[in-house]
Amino acid sequence: MLRPLVDGRTVDLGALADTAGLDLEAVTGLVQELVAGPAAVVGSLL
Repeated sequence: MLRPLVDGRTVDLGALADTAGLDLEAVTGLVQELVAGPAAVVGSLL
């Protein structure tokens, strides 16, 4: 599930959930934790 994010691609949460075989709520929670961490950044830094 994290590969598209690590690669820097823009992907919607539904696609991540489908790829990982997880429900949308689980993926949303994980992404929220990564951003709050701050292990991830939303948007462009440029």
